[in-house]
Amino acid sequence: MNNIKASHYINIEHIASGFDDFRISVDFDGNLILLTEKDAKGKYLHKIYHFLNQEINEINVPLVKEAFDFAQPLEENWLMVSARTDEEEGYLRNATLFDIQGNVLKTFSFDDAIQDVQTTKNSDIWVSYFDENMDSGLRCFDKEGLQTFNYHDFVIQTGRKVPFIDDCYALNVTSESTIIYYYYDFPLVKLNKTGYEIFPNIPIKGSHAFANLNDFVLFSHGYDDRAVVYLYSLRDKQRKTFQTVDQNGEELKYEYAVGRGSKLFLVKGRNVYLINMEDEKFVKENI
Repeated sequence: MNNIKASHYINIEHIASGFDDFRISVDFDGNLILLTEKDAKGKYLHKIYHFLNQEINEINVPLVKEAFDFAQPLEENWLMVSARTDEEEGYLRNATLFDIQGNVLKTFSFDDAIQDVQTTKNSDIWVSYFDENMDSGLRCFDKEGLQTFNYHDFVIQTGRKVPFIDDCYALNVTSESTIIYYYYDFPLVKLNKTGYEIFPNIPIKGSHAFANLNDFVLFSHGYDDRAVVYLYSLRDKQRKTFQTVDQNGEELKYEYAVGRGSKLFLVKGRNVYLINMEDEKFVKENI
């Protein structure tokens, strides 16, 4: 098995301290977003750190009663979303739009059991769902929170040529397409303005993140090993397995990954690493 080196991107302890939990995500330009959370006597204090051109923009969010799991830019504002709704507590609107000063502009309901949220430059809001929400698996909303796409309806419109989503394991939204990878059979489906492409029988099971460049997809580890990534050719249907190593050549057993566009971020503890498929060395050696 060949090695693939992930470059050390950042240690978040040096950026934000004193938090109880954090989440990593990526914006539509491939910039890292760090969302931190601190329990404050039954309420939650969040901060957003947006990594832009060697600078870090910090957005402070006021105390809220619900914990947010996702943060994405929406025009000049920030959309924050909780994965769950709580009907017993009357908490059904699980998305809030804040301005950069932390003022609440709008609230939305994106339904329960959210797996991921990714916004676009055109203010589309793509929301994927895990298996406790079987109504769709994937939806798209506009900036007003109105639904513009429902994957369940899309499957019906195609004459069921693509399978329904039982659990949307991974989502990768770019300006050109929206790509999903999902349970049960783990196909890769690419949605674009002119239609869709389906790539069935992907030989990687259980991955929760991927990066994409042309006809190649770089998957994070699946159900088994935590120190590998898989490079899969959609054209040749060939899979290569790489052991992930850090900048010192040591095995990198990362805990989870986040993918957007051609970038795959690997997270181990409070260290974040990056594999960029567009890097000249990666292209030369692997594509």
